Amino acid sequence: MADLWFFSDFNVIEKNKIRSLAAHRNYAKGEIVMRESDPAERVYLVTSGKVKLFKLSEEGKEIILDYIQSGTLFGEEGLFGDHIYSVSAASVDTSHICSCTKKDFASLIVENPSLALKVIGSLGEKVQALTDSVENLALHDVESRITRALARLAKTYGREEARGVLLDFKLTHEDLGSLTGASRVMVTRCLNKLKGEGIIAQNGKRQYVLTSAFFNNHGLISQ
Repeated sequence: MADLWFFSDFNVIEKNKIRSLAAHRNYAKGEIVMRESDPAERVYLVTSGKVKLFKLSEEGKEIILDYIQSGTLFGEEGLFGDHIYSVSAASVDTSHICSCTKKDFASLIVENPSLALKVIGSLGEKVQALTDSVENLALHDVESRITRALARLAKTYGREEARGVLLDFKLTHEDLGSLTGASRVMVTRCLNKLKGEGIIAQNGKRQYVLTSAFFNNHGLISQ
């Protein structure tokens, strides 16, 4: 935890303090890290693997808000008052996550003001991601929502290869449906259309390649 970019401004003594405060745990695929509406007692930092942030509808349907990777803080909303967690988090694959109590993390911020700016930046990125998600759901049709979601994920998990940008991240049709507010049938139909037009290509069962046509057709910019 102490060696991640989040604490790059800290000196050796300060990093050793972080190591003494942090709890380390491995999470299996699908394991819940925190639940929406639980008391926000800890702050978490992904050190390896991927985590999804999601909410459940009244009907129990999972709505994925975002995917986060190594070096990303979450649960930090609990630092600002006696709050509950506003979202749930679960490990996408085997993940290693560090955490510390809200009180300990707040004391680190007091001792290291630069950390406060990074926390504010982390919150700002989440607000922007949520704003983009709401705009995507409200203003675009299913195909546009799916392509925009793929493009957004490619910015984080994309890797250049001969065919285009490989989304180095496994996604099921259910995942894409939960991320874009579409049914599995609609997602399947849309992906088949995009593959038929050469806009995306399949890489194994759950990985996608965004071709140059993808970015040209949808007015988006590759990495």
